[in-house]
Amino acid sequence: MNYIYLKELLLHYFEGTIREEELYKLMELLEDVSDEDFERILAEIETPISVRAHLSEESANQVLAKVLHEIERIEGSPNHVAAVSGKTVWFTPWLRIAAAVCVLLVGAAWYWSQILNKDETTSSSRGVYDVDPASPMATVTLENGEVVRIDSSAVGLVYSKDGMQIYKDENGALTYQDSTQNEPIYLTVSTPKGGIMKVRLDDSTVVELNAGATLRYPSAFTAKKREVYLEGEAFFSVAHDATKPFEVHMEKQIIEVLGTSFNVVSRADYARTTLVEGRVKILTGGKAYFLKPGEQAMVTNEVKISSLNPTQKVAWKNEEFTFDHSTFYEILQEIESWYNVQVVFADNNLEDVHLSGTVSRKVKLSALLKVLEMNTNYKFTIEERRVLVTKN
Repeated sequence: MNYIYLKELLLHYFEGTIREEELYKLMELLEDVSDEDFERILAEIETPISVRAHLSEESANQVLAKVLHEIERIEGSPNHVAAVSGKTVWFTPWLRIAAAVCVLLVGAAWYWSQILNKDETTSSSRGVYDVDPASPMATVTLENGEVVRIDSSAVGLVYSKDGMQIYKDENGALTYQDSTQNEPIYLTVSTPKGGIMKVRLDDSTVVELNAGATLRYPSAFTAKKREVYLEGEAFFSVAHDATKPFEVHMEKQIIEVLGTSFNVVSRADYARTTLVEGRVKILTGGKAYFLKPGEQAMVTNEVKISSLNPTQKVAWKNEEFTFDHSTFYEILQEIESWYNVQVVFADNNLEDVHLSGTVSRKVKLSALLKVLEMNTNYKFTIEERRVLVTKN
């Protein structure tokens, strides 16, 4: 058995680039590979969507039933027969893929239907529309009220006027230069829903803004403290400077650091800080709280500090959705922000659904919704910037 070749064929299959002759060869190889080797190979493949859901046996059976129904619908029979080079090849290996993958890689089910069904307009989860994931875009508002719009295609110098210049560097980060020798001015960078942006501050601190975030900061740090103001979610990689503490001002709290990296979410009713490395001090309600790496502080009417895996909370920065027993409503909120869509419910009585897993943020909206369909009793229809949610 040529396991390297089998792995290559499976990778082409999940990417949707497999040729017809490769597809039949893959089916032949799957007849001879053991379950143990097949699962090992699957674990080594980085698929475009890699949901590793924690499913009960009952839930797994429900998912499998949906996969098998989809295959049967597409092929007309679960044991579809094709003639290849004088041989008769049965499509039963697809059932085997379904059984293994629906537990290990639930999201791959979307790619099965995409490969086997050439008519993309017939999928019930997509309607006739699709939506691209978030891309680098933002607006920069200067102190004089002038607004500069930055889109994903902008590179190099994007604004120049009266000695003030704004650049988008090769890493996609916004930088600012002022040759007027005047006092520093404040800039406000805002990302819309469906937009993300990196900002490199005067001290080389890098701030990565998630969709729907706003950062206000000075063109240069000349005061005793480096102070910025945040609404929404952002990841900070703060440059170390022992002589100038770095402060992030938010609705519910102030974060003070010297040099560290952390993720923070600032909303009107709460603030959530997740520390990746270094040490931060949180000031709220006249008290100070200190975080160590791997800890998270949730500030509402009280302060709760807990330990967790910080990579789950900063997955958006690595272009992933990471759900850890997340509610259906929480997941749909993230989808609204990332894809800039409005979710509309046909029935407001949502089931108490909790999902865990990781999904790429690079996929189109239809692919992500297909994953949700495979793991819930809901169906999604995309209508331009609206997503209609109905029960199956």
